Amino acid sequence: MIKKFIEDLYYESSLPLNYSNKEYKELKADIIHFNLEPTFLSMLKHNNIIDTIPINLKDMLLKKYNQQFIQNLLIKNQTQMILSAFEENNIFVIPLKGPFFSEKYFNDFAARSSSDIDILIKEDQIDETIACIKKLGFIVEENNDEEHFHRTFSKTLPGSTIPLLIEIHWNIVRENTSALSIDELWNQSIPIENYQFVLELSTIHAFYFIILHAWRHNLDSLKHFLDIIQMIKIHGNDLNYESLFKIAKKHKTLKRVIRTLSIVYQQFPFLNNILKLPITKQYGSLWQYEWIREGKIDKKKIYLDFIDYQFRSYDTFSHRLIALLEWLFPSKFGLEGELKGNKMSYLRLFKQRGKGILSSISIKSKI
Repeated sequence: MIKKFIEDLYYESSLPLNYSNKEYKELKADIIHFNLEPTFLSMLKHNNIIDTIPINLKDMLLKKYNQQFIQNLLIKNQTQMILSAFEENNIFVIPLKGPFFSEKYFNDFAARSSSDIDILIKEDQIDETIACIKKLGFIVEENNDEEHFHRTFSKTLPGSTIPLLIEIHWNIVRENTSALSIDELWNQSIPIENYQFVLELSTIHAFYFIILHAWRHNLDSLKHFLDIIQMIKIHGNDLNYESLFKIAKKHKTLKRVIRTLSIVYQQFPFLNNILKLPITKQYGSLWQYEWIREGKIDKKKIYLDFIDYQFRSYDTFSHRLIALLEWLFPSKFGLEGELKGNKMSYLRLFKQRGKGILSSISIKSKI
């Protein structure tokens, strides 16, 4: 139901929603599942149709929106404090996602759920960056994947039992499975307001980043779809797919970009009426919406999609081989994540994966 709702919001944006009680009930369950209450409240208000939905649904959306408003306001203020400190210390920084993305693309800093702060910095300024954020209270370094391209620090906030995290990125994809030149993104970035060292990605690179971010999560939430859809809606034909594909081909990320966009367009074909996707061959066709909605899925397709995602998303044989080896023998961080507290060993990991596959095969096509 939620996919029809999304299409109506974008394609019939000013028309009142004419759903049955049963459809509204299904929609409510879908929205709760995906934690998208703030996003849809903001969009319904923006489309001036918020008063056309049932009052109980409106109240539910409003309650969650108000909670997210407070959280995003806190994150926005903390981010602003960090950016100002970076400016004073001549540290180049680009805020990623979060309230800034929400405000720019959804016209509402609280529309998009955020729980931490993500920033891109220059790799040769990592030490200065860490020193700066520690002065701002982000003292504790969290457990990080040593093979990844970010480090995470946390800060305890008064009155909150959950610490605020900041992720410091120096790239947007793994260096050993791409040829992405992060300098290209920096060179085309644009200063924000009156800042000199606080920048934002160019439009095409911001879209590129959002797509690669969605790919990294294999589009495991509708939130990724909405980010991409919203950017397509805002920029339309200004997003030149030919230019995007040239960038991705140069960076050896083309298959990731095409797979991600193909899945988004397969699930929301109305996007072709806003910005046509110039791809005729089907990519990512094994991806199933039911997988993220926890519905009835085809288990065989799930495994085939995993193989397609994990090993066929790379442009070169060497990158595929690296991805395969890293999956077979994950880092200590990855091993801990999969074994979840059990004694760490690759033998235990292989046994666990084998049992999982056999169990799934024996339980054919169940939830």
